[in-house]
Amino acid sequence: MHPIRSGTPPLYPDDMNRKLNPRQALQQLAMYLSHADWSQGQQSLTGTLQGRRLKGRYFASGMCVAITIAWPLAQASQACLLLAASPETLDDALYVEQEQFWLLRRYPPLLTEAELDLLLQQQLAMAGLLMPAVREPHPTGPFIGRYA
Repeated sequence: MHPIRSGTPPLYPDDMNRKLNPRQALQQLAMYLSHADWSQGQQSLTGTLQGRRLKGRYFASGMCVAITIAWPLAQASQACLLLAASPETLDDALYVEQEQFWLLRRYPPLLTEAELDLLLQQQLAMAGLLMPAVREPHPTGPFIGRYA
């Protein structure tokens, strides 16, 4: 089973290598979402994908997709450094809206359905990796006899 589609048929079933323009790519993205909600002019949409809130909008230069990430706002600088240190995230950015971090990605102006799937999976994986490290609390008892 496809990790993003979960049974959704392709927008263009006869040709998986057909190039999608930004509007078609956004329409394909809408098919993957739970509770897809289009804007008045159908230039942007919101919804849920794999338990994360998602926003998408198309421009002539390509589609942009933002996905929520679980990162505390107090540690914004660490999140930015982690994103900047990842060579896979050249087309990604972080922004804050309503006390929530979002991972924003710019997609190419023309891409196939397979490329859209792969880039979206990569963005979801990066959103999953952008989580602060969980640190174990210091031991409360005596440290004598314990190995560090």
